[in-house]
Amino acid sequence: MQKIKTIIDLGNGYVKGAVFGLEDSKTTVLVKDLVKTKGVRKGKVLDIQALVESMNDVIKTFTTKLGGDFVDDIYLGISHPEMGIMRFSENMRIMVDKVTHDDVSHLMKVISEISERPNYETLKINPVYWIIDDEIKTNEPLGIIGRKLELVVDVFYIPKYFYQSVIDLANHLQLNIVDIIPNILGASELTLDYDSKDLGTLLVDIGNNQTSYVVYENGYPLYYGILPIGWEDVTKDISIGMQVEMKEAENLKVDFATLTGEEAVRDDQLDVKFLEEIIAARYLEIFEKINDKLVDLNIDGRLPGWVLLLGGGARMKGVDGLAKESFKLATFYAKNKHLQVGEIGNHLQFLNSMGIYLYSEKYSDVANKFKLNLNFGWVKGIWKFLKEVF
Repeated sequence: MQKIKTIIDLGNGYVKGAVFGLEDSKTTVLVKDLVKTKGVRKGKVLDIQALVESMNDVIKTFTTKLGGDFVDDIYLGISHPEMGIMRFSENMRIMVDKVTHDDVSHLMKVISEISERPNYETLKINPVYWIIDDEIKTNEPLGIIGRKLELVVDVFYIPKYFYQSVIDLANHLQLNIVDIIPNILGASELTLDYDSKDLGTLLVDIGNNQTSYVVYENGYPLYYGILPIGWEDVTKDISIGMQVEMKEAENLKVDFATLTGEEAVRDDQLDVKFLEEIIAARYLEIFEKINDKLVDLNIDGRLPGWVLLLGGGARMKGVDGLAKESFKLATFYAKNKHLQVGEIGNHLQFLNSMGIYLYSEKYSDVANKFKLNLNFGWVKGIWKFLKEVF
């Protein structure tokens, strides 16, 4: 193998991971694993030792099959109900008659300074596009003649308390985290092609404690959003509505997600119709909140592409129909469009892991330039970064 890379998706519901190998430009999955996340609730680490145990179970699977040398360095994918995503723009007068490295570096440095938030750690500063003289929108501004340069970026944050828990987790397991990547970025790389991004597409990732989404239009991300609502909230609704314990509510939810109609009924006293209404209500709330944002953006019902669903919460029976009803748009389950890796390629629960791998491959030189505790270290190699991003 020319290169082996370990990916861990640290979810609130499950820790999922895979080790990818690259040989002769062909990617293969050497090993994968999924275990229930312990010690975490709603994005808060309540028991670091329990979380260490969950992560260690995955690492043990990898080391048993491959050996420890391959899992010392990991790329970590994260979703979080309190993740912040903000868009910034900054402009400057071009120093000479065309855009130079100095212009680009200066704007990036300014953005990195103005985008800091109290009590949050910056994960990613993602360039969206550059605008020259208020007219030319481009991915590669270097060398273009003009007088004014503007940069638009999306900045991703996680709460400092969670960031510190991730550092503690890595220290306990003696792992080096090469990069932390928001799952929605990886998912976009994996499931959206050029046509999807250009026509206009909504990608919705329904996780255990949060729902992340991104809208693409004309080839660029138009908006990223996070809702602190996920699959676990469906369990709570069932528990309250059906007046059963949480464990039984979870079993009812899983049965309903994996079986159909009367097949889900194990008790003649169970009101399946009522159960269906409880589940549908929560999903409709999620979709309606997202659609409210589409209304704000004036694109509701106007995306010529489609709605794509992924994440553990998307496994629920009938969710695609509810999304279609809410958005008035064609709705499909997201699929891997870029990695040829066999059976795992379209495994819904591993799409984020594959997306993180693909993202890290596209921007690997940048990711290797900085460590977890260094903000904005990648600015030093900014132009190389931008060339790779676009």
